Amino acid sequence: MGDGAGEVVRADEDHVDALDGGAALEGSGLMLPMHLGAEGSAQIGGLIGANAGGNQAFCYGMMADLVLGLEVVLADGTVWDGMRAVQKDNAGYPLRRLFCGSEGTLGVVTRAVLRLHPAPVQRTTALLALASVGDAVAFGTRLRAEAGEFLAGLEFFSEVGLRLAEKHVPGLSLPLGSRGGCYLLVEATAGSGKVPLDEIVGTVLEWGMEAGLVLDGAIAASEAQRTAFWKLWEEQPEGQRLEGAQLEHDIAVPPGRIAGFITAGAALVDALLPGARINPFGHLADGNIHYNLTPPEGMVDFAGQGPEIGLALARLAQGMGAASLPSTGSAGQRSPLPMRCGRRSSAISIDG
Repeated sequence: MGDGAGEVVRADEDHVDALDGGAALEGSGLMLPMHLGAEGSAQIGGLIGANAGGNQAFCYGMMADLVLGLEVVLADGTVWDGMRAVQKDNAGYPLRRLFCGSEGTLGVVTRAVLRLHPAPVQRTTALLALASVGDAVAFGTRLRAEAGEFLAGLEFFSEVGLRLAEKHVPGLSLPLGSRGGCYLLVEATAGSGKVPLDEIVGTVLEWGMEAGLVLDGAIAASEAQRTAFWKLWEEQPEGQRLEGAQLEHDIAVPPGRIAGFITAGAALVDALLPGARINPFGHLADGNIHYNLTPPEGMVDFAGQGPEIGLALARLAQGMGAASLPSTGSAGQRSPLPMRCGRRSSAISIDG
C-alpha cells in the first residue's frame, strides 16, 4: 500500500476512504466487519489483494463486497482511479472486483473506499460442546433459521485443537463441565437494545440439549467471559504451531458438506499417514475449514507424505463442490496445489 493507504480521508455513515486499523471509527457507531486471526497485523491492501473472508463473511460478504472504490498503480506506472463511493454502480465493468483477490498481480492498491456497517450495541455469545461436527452442523442449521440476521458468528473447533491449545497457550481453560468431540462458538448481535438476543440463543440452546445435539453449553455473562470464549477459537493455530511441524489446508465446501468432508478427509489422511493428528476448525456458516495436520505422536515430520495428503484433500474438496482449494506446507509454510486435480489437466494454461 502506498503512503496514503493509512490516512483517513473521510468517514461518514456510509463509507470510509482508506483506514488505519479501526481507530478512525472509534466513537462513530460504525464498523468494518472484517474480523480474522491476523487482525492485529493485516493491512487493508493485503485484505483486498487476498479478498479476505474472516468469520463474518456469511453476514457481510468477502472483502470484495466491502470495497466500493479503489486507486491502483498498474505495472506500467499508470494510476487507475476508481475511487467511487457508491454501492450501486453499473457504469461499465466493475473493474474494482478484478483487483480483489488478484494478490497484487494486476496492480498495487494505494487507496480504497470501504463500505461500513452500523456497529452492534449488544451481543450474546455462547460456547457449546457437541459430540461431532455433524451435530454442530445440525444445530447450526436450526440456529440460523431461528436467529436469522442477528447471527454474527458461528465458529467450530475440535477436541484435538483444544488439547493442543491448552497444552501450549497459557491461561486457556474450557469453562464447561463436559468435553466433546467438537465445540461451537455462537455470537448474536443487534443494533438495537430491544432485540431479545439472550432469549433467541437460549431457546435454541435448550432445543439442542433436548435433541441430544448439545452436551453442554454456557452463555457469556460478561465481556471478559466473551473474550475468553473467543480466545479458545482464536488460539487454535498457535497451539498447533507450538506443537511442531504442521500441514495447513484452507478449504471451502458447501456448509452442509462440512461433516462429510471432515469424515472422509480423516480416512484419506489415515490411509496415507496413520496416526496423523487432524485439527479442523473454521466457519460453520460459510463452509470454510482450516484443515491442519500435526505429525503422529513420536514423529517430527510427515514422512514425505505432505504433497500426497494435500492432493488427496484437494480432489475430495473438488468432488464436494469446493469454492477454493487447499494449500499445504510445513511449519506454517504454504505452497499452492494444482488448480485442477483431475485427469484432464494439472494446471490452467492460456494461449494467446
